[in-house]
Amino acid sequence: MGENEQNEAAGGFEELISGIENEMNTQRLHKQGAYAVTAARISGTVLTEAMASGVPHDLAKEMAADTWNSIMGFSAIEVVDGAEG
Repeated sequence: MGENEQNEAAGGFEELISGIENEMNTQRLHKQGAYAVTAARISGTVLTEAMASGVPHDLAKEMAADTWNSIMGFSAIEVVDGAEG
């Protein structure tokens, strides 16, 4: 195989790998989005149910935030400004 043929083969392989990587990243992003939506629904349910049960609004918000953090594994405040955590 000549040098030109080797370069073409390497380029084809890199394109294949790049395409696979892009597809995997897209699938991962979709899964993360679906997971975040589910976490938001659960956290919203915690807030709604807590308030319906007579829990003060601020405490209900904290409960919902704790639920979010527990499910997602991080604090949104930590990600946004890095000041807490």
